[in-house]
Amino acid sequence: LIQRISTMLTRTLTLSAIASLAAAQVSLSSSCQAALTTIATSPDVNACLVLTPLIPILTNPSESIVDPVNSWLTGLCAAPACSNTTLATIVSSITSGCSAEVQSLGLSSSDNSTVTTLVQRFYPTVRKAVCLKDGNTNCVTETLTNAQSVLGTLSLNNIMTLASSDVETPLPTNITCSNCAKAIYNTVNTGAPGILSPESLQDTCGSSFTDGTTPTGISESASDNVQSGNNTSNQSGNGAAQLSFGALSGVSVISVLALLV
Repeated sequence: LIQRISTMLTRTLTLSAIASLAAAQVSLSSSCQAALTTIATSPDVNACLVLTPLIPILTNPSESIVDPVNSWLTGLCAAPACSNTTLATIVSSITSGCSAEVQSLGLSSSDNSTVTTLVQRFYPTVRKAVCLKDGNTNCVTETLTNAQSVLGTLSLNNIMTLASSDVETPLPTNITCSNCAKAIYNTVNTGAPGILSPESLQDTCGSSFTDGTTPTGISESASDNVQSGNNTSNQSGNGAAQLSFGALSGVSVISVLALLV
């Protein structure tokens, strides 16, 4: 579990960087760069994703991302949630403009409808999870700060190095089994039951980690407001069953991009 969370941390941060660096000539096709730039400059997207605080990560790639991410999450959580219309536009733009990149994740343009449904289903859960707070501190910020003490400065440059390395640095249980980690598990397990294995979590963090109780000091900070248009919703159904494991990984990437364009 520790290695999985460490890997997920670096890969998730790298995905956010790739999406944000569309205009900076990273190794993406020109059509994908154009699509991501269009998304990132869309007023509708910025109204719910509040991307401006992430700019220092790009202009100072050797500096820690912790403060910019914290500022971004503060704005994101206070802003209205993206409407289903905005989410559908993001997915459509990515699957069409980044067709080559998306195909490498096991998806194709024919999966657009299924992917859109899944992103619309899981986005509220992801947003709720990244807006959890431990006291006055955002849980993502707290986790990044603690991880930084183990992994070293979490700058964009260092994250890219970590993500490309075959050597994984385990994170201690005071990070992976923290109150924030438990609260995030509870949120994900409620919004997307079955995605996380309680048995493996119990082996690492103890049986109380998956008992469903909210740890002391944990609160939700995500605004209940939603953009005008079709509301976001936790839609039921088993659309995931229609996609391969590789394609589901692609859906996960696009779900992250819906928050981290």
